[in-house]
Amino acid sequence: MAENLNPNIAGPNIASHSAASPNPSYLEWGPVWAGAIVAVAISTILLQFGASAGLAVGDAIRPDSTLSYNFIVAGLWVLLVSVSASAAAGYISGRMRMTMNDALPEEVEFRDGIHGVTSWALATVIVAMATALMAAIASALSTAAVSNGPELSGEMQNWAANQTVIMGFATAAGSALGAAAAWFASVAGGKHRNDGTSHHVVVPSPLRRK
Repeated sequence: MAENLNPNIAGPNIASHSAASPNPSYLEWGPVWAGAIVAVAISTILLQFGASAGLAVGDAIRPDSTLSYNFIVAGLWVLLVSVSASAAAGYISGRMRMTMNDALPEEVEFRDGIHGVTSWALATVIVAMATALMAAIASALSTAAVSNGPELSGEMQNWAANQTVIMGFATAAGSALGAAAAWFASVAGGKHRNDGTSHHVVVPSPLRRK
C-alpha cells in the first residue's frame, strides 16, 4: 500500500485532535463548583459584615416612629456583594479549567466565559434557595408580632412598599451585573492560565507568602 506523503491530508491531524485532551466534556464541574462555593462564602461573609455594620434590611420605621433610609444603602451593598462574589467565582472557574488544545482562541475564550456564567448561576440558585427558606421561617415567626403591632400610616405603608421594590431591584440588578462580572472575570482567569501569569497579580501584597 502506498504511503501518503501529503501531511495536509494525512491521518496524523486527526490523531492529534483526538489526543488533545483526555477530558471528553467541554464543561468541567470541578471548577464550576469551586467558583460557586467561593461565591456563596463571600456573599455570606460580606452580608453578615454589612448587617453587623448597620446595613441590615430592617423595618422601614425606626423605633422613634420616623422613616428609615437604611434600606437604600443596604440595596447598594447587596449590589456590590453580588458583583464581587460573582467576579471571584468567574475568575476561579476560568483559571482552574483545563483547556482543549485543539480549540481556537475565540472558542477558548467562550468556554472560559461559559464556565464563569455557569458558576455564577449555580451560586445564585444556592443563595436564592437559602434566602427563600430563611424568609419563610422569618415570616412564620413574625406573623403574630405584625398582627399585634401598631397600625402604620398611609405614608409609612407606602415607604415600606418602596423598600420592597428597591431591594428587589437591587437584587435583580446585582444578579444581572454579577453574570457579566463572572463572564469577564472567567475570561481573564483563562487568559492568566494560558499566559502562566503569577497569582501575585490577583493576590494583594500583604497576603502574599514571604
